[in-house]
Amino acid sequence: MKIVLKYLFAVTALVAGMGGVEARAVSLSYVGSDYDLTNLFPGGSTPYVVAPWRSNYHVKPLDADGNNVYGSAGYALFGTRFDYPNANATGGNAFVNPIDNAVYPNIINLPSFVSSSQILSSRKAGGWAYSLIDDPQLTNGVRDWNWGDTQTPASSGQAPYVKMGILDGTGTITGNDPAVAPAERWGFEVGAGAPAKFRVSVMTDGLDSTIWAPTEVLMQQSSGGVPVGAPVTTGTVTRNRFVDMHVFEINGAQAGEQFVFMVRGQGGGSAGVAGFAFDVVVPEPATAGMALAATVFAVGRRRR
Repeated sequence: MKIVLKYLFAVTALVAGMGGVEARAVSLSYVGSDYDLTNLFPGGSTPYVVAPWRSNYHVKPLDADGNNVYGSAGYALFGTRFDYPNANATGGNAFVNPIDNAVYPNIINLPSFVSSSQILSSRKAGGWAYSLIDDPQLTNGVRDWNWGDTQTPASSGQAPYVKMGILDGTGTITGNDPAVAPAERWGFEVGAGAPAKFRVSVMTDGLDSTIWAPTEVLMQQSSGGVPVGAPVTTGTVTRNRFVDMHVFEINGAQAGEQFVFMVRGQGGGSAGVAGFAFDVVVPEPATAGMALAATVFAVGRRRR
């Protein structure tokens, strides 16, 4: 089922000044920021440095399921570009249709519990000297360091990659400039079968100048076109041109509930967001044990 979130959220913009509805059982939190997935820039020739957001050799303390892979449940990247052997062969474009573009494609593989999603930015940018990151279609855990040997020309030690792009510009709901007020970037709706807890990590920074990266990332729930509660926020984030993941947690989401990601940015910048990664929170052993005991107890009562 495809729902056009833009119109639902457009109502949110109109009634926001009237106050939101009372918060329901779902709860939102900001878990933390995983800064600097690599502290090296790609360089001018192969083998390039590739930020390991999907490679499990790099420890990720905020990864919900503990497998050191962001996006095990699903992911979305925007405005990507792949060129080899010259990763910068295609020039940059700052005014790309955000919905899709064959030159700077979006790479999207969302979880089964996400029923729909919507880009909420006025444009995207791609092809600039942004960071190279794991290609999620080719890396899911173990990184293939021999991938470069299969390319032409061969490059020993080169891992598979794509170049980051970003969603930027104004928000399409409010029209907000992120230098003035939070501007929307992307939203999604929860469908059937959502886990009790899951995390959404927002990829930022890793660009050719810190001015293009957000200074703050926010997540807001919406219900029936009305904001639910207050947004949760990272507060002011650090920007240094290395790729970061800002991790939010959603607890108790029900089918039909919607969530929007917004950003603030520096004056003259664009507050670009490269992508999103979904991971299901694995219950700690004690919690899982109590849940199992409760289930057994309930079954026992029914059999009496």
